[in-house]
Amino acid sequence: MPKVTILPQNLSAEVDAGETLLEAGEKAGVEMEAGCFNCACGTCAAEIVSGMENLAPPSPEELDVLDQWNKDPEKFRLTCCVRITGPSVTMRQAH
Repeated sequence: MPKVTILPQNLSAEVDAGETLLEAGEKAGVEMEAGCFNCACGTCAAEIVSGMENLAPPSPEELDVLDQWNKDPEKFRLTCCVRITGPSVTMRQAH
């Protein structure tokens, strides 16, 4: 099972592959910020500290939202829509 760690709380959860980072954060007991839940508003942007290669590629919609928020898609992802594909991800809530 993939493991997701959320900073700065330093809380972790094991999740099923295919779950979103938002779901993983909630399983870890972290109150995650999110507005639209459909990759449109950008309030859930989080910095990926490690494990970017363990996330599904960003959709064109996610890239558009990250661009609107001036967030580098090489470093940030939207937790409501990005799915976990690999063994570990560490993220830092951006807001």
